[in-house]
Amino acid sequence: MKQSIGTTFMLNIIIIFIILVFAFLAATLSYAKAFRVNSKIVNYLEIFEGYNDLSKRQIDRTLKNLGYGGGTTNTCQKTRTLNDLTGQLITLENENFAYCIYYFPNDGGSRYYSYGVFTYMYLELPIIGRTLKLPVFTKTNRIYYFNDGSSQKMSR
Repeated sequence: MKQSIGTTFMLNIIIIFIILVFAFLAATLSYAKAFRVNSKIVNYLEIFEGYNDLSKRQIDRTLKNLGYGGGTTNTCQKTRTLNDLTGQLITLENENFAYCIYYFPNDGGSRYYSYGVFTYMYLELPIIGRTLKLPVFTKTNRIYYFNDGSSQKMSR
């Protein structure tokens, strides 16, 4: 009798370990996908010098190819504070993808600006029946104004 109780206990520990390993693996893959999407969006914002029609088309095309979905989001705030800078929300809801882009004008009072991007990491928990939605944030490098000195806001 003592031997069967030990075997049952050991099988329970092995099952719990396997569940935890697969949960950790699923979380890691989901975070990697959200960070990859975030990195691509930031890259296109820097290449096209802001959020405009060219960058929006390229972002949508890339997100479709990467398989990033999630539908629309309504969790974007109108303003976002980051290091004493207030960023204005550029895109609240996209028809296919859930991401938020914030514009930070005159980052530090200089002749440059930057963008902040939120994408979301989705963890589906089949036992509980919920989907966790965790934000991933990335900020672009400085994007400088190259004009005659008058500071202008990028087209949205």
